[in-house]
Parts: sequence; structure tokens; C-alpha cells
Amino acid sequence: MSKIEAYKRLIRQYYDDNLQGESLTQFIKYMDDEDFLDAWEQIKLEEETVNRLGSEIDNQNMFEKVTADERIKHQLLELDPLRKTVMFPWRSIVAAALLLVVGVGSLIYFIGRLNGALVKEKQLTTNRIETVLPGKDRAEIILENGRRIDLEKIKGDTIIDHGDFEIIKTAAGSISYHIKDGVDPHKPVYNSIVTPRGGEYNLTLPDGTQVWLNASTSLKYPVVFDKSKREVELYGEAYFDVAKRTELGKRTPFIIHTGAQSIEVLGTSFNVQNYGKKIITTLVEGKVKLNFKDTTIPDQFLQPNDQAIYEHESNQFSIDPIDPFYSIAWKDGNFAFYKTPLVEVMAIIGRWYDVQVEFKSKFEDFQFSGTISKYSDIKKLLKTIELVGGVHFELTGRKIYVKN
Repeated sequence: MSKIEAYKRLIRQYYDDNLQGESLTQFIKYMDDEDFLDAWEQIKLEEETVNRLGSEIDNQNMFEKVTADERIKHQLLELDPLRKTVMFPWRSIVAAALLLVVGVGSLIYFIGRLNGALVKEKQLTTNRIETVLPGKDRAEIILENGRRIDLEKIKGDTIIDHGDFEIIKTAAGSISYHIKDGVDPHKPVYNSIVTPRGGEYNLTLPDGTQVWLNASTSLKYPVVFDKSKREVELYGEAYFDVAKRTELGKRTPFIIHTGAQSIEVLGTSFNVQNYGKKIITTLVEGKVKLNFKDTTIPDQFLQPNDQAIYEHESNQFSIDPIDPFYSIAWKDGNFAFYKTPLVEVMAIIGRWYDVQVEFKSKFEDFQFSGTISKYSDIKKLLKTIELVGGVHFELTGRKIYVKN
């Protein structure tokens, strides 16, 4: 058994109240070992331990548990018989120089060492660091009347009745609509779904079209689509799997408005990214038509594996053949980059982890290629990019500094 595993075993025994005798002596002895702190942090991060120990390992009670533990006080008195009282003042170093988690996303480092097993009453130095977590399923639906529904607070297998229609949240967490009979499609009612920074969501529109929304994205859509055409408005990034629909023997087009550009499809799969400076449309299956507002660019047609880029400021447009994997990997839980400029890489990371990014140097020629889970610890992700060389990251709170 490795040293770390031995420490972890002792820590688990402590939380199970099975620590006594020689094991308790070892527990106190090892508190001044840096590896002991590492073992404690590993236990905190292991899902099965978090589930078993609940909030006890994730809040200030961890500190209080150790400092108020009569077994540890008794053991310390045995080790130091000349000491008649054992005090654990809040602002002094205690036997456990432990790495503790206090509240959600804040760490407290109790910096100090034991001299043998004695308690050194020194000034406590505290350093709070906010934990940066990857994004998750988070979104709001905004109804026609302005009411907002926080989908994160709605349990799965829930039906929300709104008169003419129902919003259904499945056990898996996705959202769909059920339209009741007799609803007049000529009096459209619009809803919007909005994901924040650090959020994503899957939505099935009333016509059966599936939409995956990336972070910082909004989609406006009618609860009942017009019979002749289906129109939505998108800001941000989304992947569409458009349901085929016919009316009087003709296919009903599906149109996505993204400001200066509109995308018309009949039944296809594609990704659209529209965060302001440019609109990137990547076709996976089927065929789409692009048309442009207030420009001289003629209508454009995309074939599978085509990527179209329209730049607002320069009014430039291009179509290139690409591997769509890199454009849609986010939908399947990954970051995938191929010769992607560092500025774009960091913009994606910033949106997903909800952090601010500040460049301390210019990285105009720096490109990154690689694939990594977007649910990775942010430090691991940044370290992976650093391995390329030529770039260094400093994470402070919710801000990333990018340096040479």
C-alpha cells in the first residue's frame, strides 16, 4: 500500500469513527506531513467519498470536527503530560494543519506544522481560493409574459402547464413541449431559452427539432410553428437536428435568424456559432441555404462538411471543407481544437467555466490542437495547453492571466 493510500485509509477511518489506539496516534503524527494534506484533498475530490460523507467534508465543520474531537485532545494530553489544557483557538495553528474546504468553492489553508504532536499556538494565515468548476445543465425559459423558469430548480419528470401548452422536463433533464388541441397558430406565442456562462441545455422544439445549446446562448422560438415555415432566432452557439415536416406535400423550411445571416434548411444537422464578431455555420448532414441581410453577398448553399464563416466588420464571407468533428465535439462533452488561435480557445474556455481571461502578452501566432473533456478540472485543462510550450496560465479566483 502506498503512503498516500495509507493516509487515505486513516482519514476514512476517522470519518467512520473507527480510529483509535495506534491508528489514532498515527493520524496525529502524520498531520504535519504534506502528503497527508494531499491525501485529504484527494478524498474530498473522490465522488464516492463526497457522496458518503455529505457536506461534512465540504464545510467549516471539517475544521471544527478535528479541533473539538475529544479523542484527539486526549491523545495530545497523553503525548504531552505537562500540558494541562488543550486549547484550539480559531486564530491559532492546531495539530491538524489541514487543507479544508469551506463553503462552495472556497479553500482555507491552515498553514503550520507540528513539533512532534504538540499544538503550536501561532497566527492563522488564511487564503481563500474560489474553486472553478466546469459548466453543467443550466438554463432559463422566458415566457411571453416575461416570467422566467429556472430549469435547474425543476425536477425531472415534471410537467409545467401553461394553458395552451405544457413544458415537459424529462428524467434525463431535457425539455420538450406538448401543444394542446385547438391552439391558433396564427396568434404565435414566443418563448426563449437562455443558457448562462457555464451552462448548456438540450431542447426539443414543438416541431420535434432537437437543439443543443452551448454556453451564453439564447434561442427564441414560437410555441406553435406556422404551417408554411418555421422560424427561430439564435444568439450564441447551438447544434440543430431539424425534424422533417411537410404541408400539402411540400417540405416546410426551418429558418434560423442570426442577425445579418439567415439559414434555411428542410431537414438536416448542423452547428451555428454566433457570438457577435462572426457567424460560423458547419453542415453535418443535408443541405442548407444561407442568405444575408443588407449585404451584396448572394445566397450560398452548403454541402455536408462545409463550413461557412461570415465576418460582420469586414463583410467577408468564405466556405471551406472541414472535419465537422471539431465544431460539434462540444455537444458530446469535449473540447476539440485544430490549429485554433489561442484567443479563440480562451474565449471558449471562459464561457464554459464562467471565468474572465486577460492576456498579458500577444499571442497572435499561437495555435493549439488537441481534444480534452470539457468536464475536466480547469487546472488540468490549462496545464495541457501549457505543454505545447510558449504559454503560461495563472488562475486567480475566477480570472485567468495568460502570459509568455
